[in-house]
Parts: sequence; structure tokens; C-alpha cells
Amino acid sequence: MHGWLILDKPAGITSTQAGGVIKRIFGQKKIGHAGTLDPFASGILPLALGKATKTIPYLMNSSKTYNFTLSFGAQTTTDDTEGEVIATSAHRPSLKDIQSALNLFTGLIQQIPSIYSAIKIKGKPAYARARAGEEINMPSRQVKIYDLALEKYDGENATFSVTCGTGTYVRSLGRDLALHLESVGHLTMLQRTRVGQFSIDNAISLENIKKIGDTPLACFLLPIGSVLDDIPAVSVSFQKANKIQHGQAVEVSKNNCLNISAWCDDKLIALGHVQDNLFYPDRVFNI
Repeated sequence: MHGWLILDKPAGITSTQAGGVIKRIFGQKKIGHAGTLDPFASGILPLALGKATKTIPYLMNSSKTYNFTLSFGAQTTTDDTEGEVIATSAHRPSLKDIQSALNLFTGLIQQIPSIYSAIKIKGKPAYARARAGEEINMPSRQVKIYDLALEKYDGENATFSVTCGTGTYVRSLGRDLALHLESVGHLTMLQRTRVGQFSIDNAISLENIKKIGDTPLACFLLPIGSVLDDIPAVSVSFQKANKIQHGQAVEVSKNNCLNISAWCDDKLIALGHVQDNLFYPDRVFNI
């Protein structure tokens, strides 16, 4: 099978483990995922099956939306409930203080990812070095926050929604927000609700997938081209489609373009680029 399965991953398992369940249930050999979710986080996990894995790069750079709950009063080593407490504070910010701070954490901001992140340092994940007792100096990085909104606050726990660009660490965002408000905090909940055009409203839970029995996997798959809405497209004839699928360039009525998809009779043929009105295939779909 080839296409996208939009999974609602539960907390407690890794993205790889979730993909493994799908492999076993449906006998799939090739599965990839766009945007890893660690065991603490739940929510939308787009799984690319078969030749859809060729389109993963077109989703990886898409913006993402999360819901997260920040608990004030304790900072942990991992910035969530899985770490050890390293600092406490009796101060609790007011509702007005939180709302006033949101603009400072919107737009292009600098953040330092947790030393327990999966960022590789000299070829080894930071979390592996941290757990081995190594001293780590994580470099600051610039990330983009498109929108940050407070959903509710009870005086101890604040729930937010955030839409952000690739590379953003939501745990670090919560940690830095608490520190700015002259307190400390850690995340008690993290749920991804959107990746690119895929939404949690259209996702299927792992529990429901396990219950579907003999229902064909195709009933739950979205087309391979579902992730290509943001790039230009060109339509070609059957004759040109045949040449493209053999790796040949064909003439098209399109200006120079670095990323473009080629379609024939509503079927995705290839991804490639256009130069001097010639379409050159970079990834071909012989389906």
C-alpha cells in the first residue's frame, strides 16, 4: 500500500513503536514518519507508507500546532514530568502577567533545547550524553512562533496552544516562559494537533486501528500527493508520463522551478524541477 496514514499516537510509546504496530497489523514493509513524537507526547503522527516515504521531506518543514500544559513551581531536568526536580519557586504569575508575556514569545525567538533532546552532538544524541553524565553546552537556536495563545489558567497550571516552525522545542518554550514570569515550570501535557495540512480531527487512534479487524488498510490512507498542496504542479500526457518514469526530461509549459510535481490523469508521476521549460524528474513514482 502507498499513501499517508494519519495516526493519533498515544503517550507512552515512541513514534517508531507506533509505526511498528501498523507494520505488524497490515503486513507493511516500508513505513516512515514525519516529525518524531517521544513517549511523553501524544497526538498526530503522519505515517508514510510505501512510496509515500519519498514525499516526507515536503512535510517535514511544515508548521506544527501543539497544545501543552505548563505547571508552575518546579523545573525538571527534562522540562516535563519524566525528569528530576532541579529548582522550585513559590511565585505564581497572574493571568494578566501571562497574557502580557505572550507577545515576547511570538515571532522569531532564540531558545536553548533541553540537554535531553535528540539533537546530535558530534554524532551522538544529546540525551545519551546527558544520561552518561557528560557536561553539555547546548547551542542557542532561532525558531519561529507563529501564534501562542493561553487557553486556560487555574493559578497553578496554564494550558496553551502554539503554532510553530520546524525545530521548535515546546518544552523549552514552556521553561523559558516560566522563567520570564519569575517562576519555574515544566510541562505536564504535550499534544500535537496539526502537522502541515493534517489535523488531529482527521487522525485515527491506535486503539481503533487495532479494532478494525479485516478492514483494508486502503480505507484509512490518504493519497501520496496529500502533502504536495503547497508546491506547483504540472499536468503531462501519457506519452510524457512514460518518458518521465524512465528518468527522461520532458518539455512543459512552466517557468524555472526548484520543486514541482508532475501529474497524469490525476495520478502523481514524479517530483522534480523545471529548467528552461524542461521537467527533470528527481523522484519517480512507478505505481
